[in-house]
Amino acid sequence: MTKIEIEYTGKNWHQGDVQGFEVTGIPECWKRVAKTFFAKSERSGHAHALCGDYELFTNDASPGAFIIKVGTDGATLNHTGYNNLTPEYWDKNQIMPIADHQPTTLKQGIYLVGIQRRKKQFSRLWDVVKD
Repeated sequence: MTKIEIEYTGKNWHQGDVQGFEVTGIPECWKRVAKTFFAKSERSGHAHALCGDYELFTNDASPGAFIIKVGTDGATLNHTGYNNLTPEYWDKNQIMPIADHQPTTLKQGIYLVGIQRRKKQFSRLWDVVKD
């Protein structure tokens, strides 16, 4: 497996089980993809989804992780109902009806984003936090 070098700035944020870390650039092996949600609840019908001025990147070697490049108009990470994610949702920087967590506004920058993991009690296994 190829090691992917990413340089962190030391700034980070979180919204519920979504964590973000500001980084200095996008490695060449990360490819731009269509905008989509970061996480969708298995039970509640809620989703963590970014809207606004941004580009989204993924890498096959880092499943569940995204890099987002937020443009000058900024972006908003909403935790809202999955049914609110209509085609026009993705490009308009807006606060949507709140499901559980307050929205997180992001200024221009580059961020590595993923779902928080936790160690399973009484085991050596790691699991993603489920909504």
